[in-house]
Parts: sequence; structure tokens; C-alpha cells
Amino acid sequence: MALVPIRKAVELTGLSRNTLRKYADNGTLKCERTPSGYRLFDTNSLLSLGKNKGSGQATICYCRVSSGKQFDDLARQIAYMHSLFPEAEIVKDIGSGLNYKRKGLRAILERLMRGDQLTIVVAYRDRLTRFGFELFEHLVSLNGGKILVLDNPESSPESELTADLLSIIHLFSCRVHGLRKYGQKIKEDSSVPKP
Repeated sequence: MALVPIRKAVELTGLSRNTLRKYADNGTLKCERTPSGYRLFDTNSLLSLGKNKGSGQATICYCRVSSGKQFDDLARQIAYMHSLFPEAEIVKDIGSGLNYKRKGLRAILERLMRGDQLTIVVAYRDRLTRFGFELFEHLVSLNGGKILVLDNPESSPESELTADLLSIIHLFSCRVHGLRKYGQKIKEDSSVPKP
């Protein structure tokens, strides 16, 4: 019986630390505690959990905001999702909708690639991703899952295209505006030679 710390158990299973702790507390996973109180997980137990997860069903509520300044909005999303789906797993991310390297999004994709049947719940369509939503829908449906968008107004293809264009323009205008502050700092910095 090989024992690994929680950090390694997270890597092996793709589950969060809190989920692993919960599974250890309710007996789903075998673990031992060191004298200092740290948990060491049994690798056989982790691997059997991984095999069972491939055919399991799960409901995931995905919450995302673009920056750390919007943490209050993230907390509201989480509370709203938890009130509607109290038994669901909450996955949260802070990052751009165009960034596909978000930790939570990658964890969901890895679970899809393992064959998990997931029901992914998002408050708005753009919370999961700005572009390529249909691709995610297809990946989820391959395993028999679905994506549930809570605020999904009916719209025509023209209005969807217009909304996409507006979101692109808004995103890049925010980036340009964000770069202005660096130009101002360079102008004010006395150590930078003036042309």
C-alpha cells in the first residue's frame, strides 16, 4: 500500500483538495494521518476511484469572473449555484473567457476525456467560454452529458453574431485601455531616457 500526500492525490484524480478530504472523511477513500495531522492517501483507493469516475455521473456548477477585482460577483455566482444545486460540485475560475488554460476548465476537460458523464451548469453562456461554446457542448454530449445555461435568452444567428462582435470589441478596448497606464508610467519615469 503506497501512500501519497494530498498534492499528489489531486494530480492523480483531478479532484479538488476539499473533495478528497470529504471522500476521506466519509470513507470513500482510504487515508492515514501523520502524527502532525497531514493526510496520506492510499494509491490503490485513488486509482479505483478514478476507474469508477469514468462511468459516473456528476453535476458541476461552473463559475467564472474575468479578474480578481470581481471577487464579489464570483461569490454571488457560487451562492446562486449552491442555492439551486446544493449537491453539485462547484468549480470556480478567475480568468478571461478567451484563456483556455484556466485550472477549473482544464479539470472539467480532463474529466470529459476520462469519460465522465457531466451535467455542467453555468449562469451565462459566456461564463464557460467566450467562443467555441458549441465545441464544449459536443464534447459533453459525447459522454451523454449536457450543458445547462440558466440565463439563455432565445436569439437569432444575427443577434448572436452581433453579440460576439461586441464582446470582441469590448475585450480589446479594455486591453488597450489597460496598456495606457504603462505608457503614462513610462512617461513619468525619470530613469527612462526621453526621445
